[in-house]
Parts: sequence; C-alpha cells; structure tokens
Amino acid sequence: MAIMTSPESAIDPLTEQDNLTSELANLEKQFAERKVQEKEYELLSKQLKGRIQKAESNAYNLARTNESIARRLRHRNFSNPEIQQVISHFLSIGDKALEPSFGPDRIPRYPIQTETGETVNIERSLLQRMADIGMVTEALYERSVSCPKCNSPSNVYLRFKCTQCGSIDIAINRMIEHLQCGTIHQENVFLVGRNLICPTCKKQLQSATDYRVIGVVCSCNICKAHFEDPVQSFYCRACKSDFSLPSASVVDVFTYSMSKSVYNEARRFLGVDALTRLLTENGYTVKSPGTVVVVGGHSKETVFSLTAQKDSRLIAIDVSQSDTEVEVEPVLELFVKVLEANPTLSIFGAIPVLSKRARDVAAMHNILVAEAPNPTELAIKVLEIAGRK
Repeated sequence: MAIMTSPESAIDPLTEQDNLTSELANLEKQFAERKVQEKEYELLSKQLKGRIQKAESNAYNLARTNESIARRLRHRNFSNPEIQQVISHFLSIGDKALEPSFGPDRIPRYPIQTETGETVNIERSLLQRMADIGMVTEALYERSVSCPKCNSPSNVYLRFKCTQCGSIDIAINRMIEHLQCGTIHQENVFLVGRNLICPTCKKQLQSATDYRVIGVVCSCNICKAHFEDPVQSFYCRACKSDFSLPSASVVDVFTYSMSKSVYNEARRFLGVDALTRLLTENGYTVKSPGTVVVVGGHSKETVFSLTAQKDSRLIAIDVSQSDTEVEVEPVLELFVKVLEANPTLSIFGAIPVLSKRARDVAAMHNILVAEAPNPTELAIKVLEIAGRK
C-alpha cells in the first residue's frame, strides 16, 4: 500500500493535514479488516503521523502572518475544552492580563479559575498556540535563564566572582557620598549601629536625600584583590555546571490578554462543548466547528459553531454569549450563512437572552431561537427544538 502524495505548494497545510488524516483513518480501517500486514501498517502509520504533525506545524507558523489560516485554526480550536476554559476566564476578568506565577521550581504557570471555582494551571505551550492564531496577544513579562545542560531554571543562581581568582567569596560594598560635606567612603564606614554617621563631619544621615550611592567596590576574601565590577556568571546546582550568558538558555515569559479582534468571535463558540455532548448522546453526528463546503463558481467553507446530522437532516447551529443581551449582528450572520449552506434546519443559541431587535430579526427570517442562562440548559433547549422540527 502506497501513501498518496501531493505537492505541498498545491494545497495549504490545513487541507493537507485533513487529507493525511483521512488517509490515516483509511489505513487504520484496512488494518482492522486485516487487509494490511502489521509491519506495513506500523511503517505507514508512523510516516503519516509525522507528515500530519509537520502539516500542523506549518499551519501554525503560517498563521502568524496569514489571517485566513489563523481564522480557520481558531475555528478548529474553539471547541477545545481547555481553550474554552481560558476564553471563559478572560471574559470574566475583562481587560486584565493573565500573568504567570512562579513556584519554587521557577517554572512559570498560568492559574485560571473555572466556572466551578476550581483553580487550574494552563500550560504556556497552549497559550503560545493561542497567540500564534490570534486568540490572545502576548506582552513580555520576564526572562528566565535555564541551564544549557538540563534546560531547567529551577536550580540556576547568578554568581558574582573575583576578577583575579574566580572565587564567589567576595564582599560587595556600596560607595556613599555625603552630599553636605562631600565625604566619600564605603557604606560600612558610615554605619554606626543602625544609623549612618558621616565619618568626617559626624552628622547623621537622616534620609536618602542626604547622600547618594555612587557605585560599589568589591574585595575578595580569598586573594584580597579589590575591584569595582565582579565577573558575572550562572551556576546550576543540579548539574554542577558553571556557565555564562552566551551559553545560557534564555526563555521569554509573557503575559496574555484576550485579542479584542476575536472577542465576539470567541463568544460564539462558548458552550459548544455541552451542546456537542448532549446531541451526540442522542444519536446526532456532531462537528464542531461545523464546516459546510458550498460548491459553486468557487468552493467556499461556511462555518457554524457546530453542525449536527441525523439521517438526512443537517442542523446548523450558531451560539453567542453576552454579559447582558446578545445583539442582532450574529443573528444576521447566521441568516447569511444559512442562505449559502442551505441546511435542513438552523438554530441560534443565545446565552443568556437575545435582545428584542435580535429576536424580531430571527423571527422575520425564520431562524429558530434557543435562550438559556448557561450552556447546559441551552443544550437541552436546542435538543428539544431539533426533535420537534
């Protein structure tokens, strides 16, 4: 059995990924039917999975500069339960950024609160993928230095060393100038108990406005050398490794904020998970997002929050969520998509309610409406409507 190949330049990486995924599913079916030997199956399966991973990676790389691919990737990812948790968190905190927290291991983690009040940590890799496709924006928060051997920041310490013998056993003293009389000495010369007393004029330095720090002077407790600028390096206690900045692994740590450009887009996919589960349990074949390919002069993908199919009936469902009322714009968008895709039935799900104008527009265009305060209750109402019609 040979793997079908197609020039990468002829199709975009997402279409290529879909084609390869179909090939893999077909291979798995043939293996289950014993039409392919185990060794051949293992070889071809490994090759296909590698190519699928490569196509997905290419898609995410292109998404940084190609909005069309970024949007398609967003639609594919909105139904991810983890991503829905992150989006719900952002919608609940308004314009605030999600900042990392650092535990004893110094590894950044991103804690969010779920709808049940539970705190969960979101992996940075997931947030980075969301940033790649424009779901969130990132801003530099900190830089983390990791050991080049173990690639961990947990046991890395900054070291100041003697310029002569390399010892870390050095004294670092601030040089202070008394602004009134001009005396300059090391801080320990001024220090009398807990007070700073000028050794020349004997006046007490009452506040930081009485003096200024003009630098530091270092002395080595081993070789007795004196110097101003110690040698700086890093040391990993886990690997017993001494390394400098050029050889260190420096990782940028970011804060993340919800992209305003996809704010409304994201709202339309919240609650899809509950709908998917309930419709699937009742015998529907559900796709989320639900993509319908419209064939005409030019093939076009029409994307709904999800589609549900049973027998020959295709139900197109869009969901939108608001803090107060869902306005008319997403209802009009569903109407336009229904004209293009021509599903058997179309339902608009609103959390918590539609505005009066939006409800009037839905009625005018024969769009069925389900309203509920939360995704679970909305799913029950959508199922009831689908069963009646």
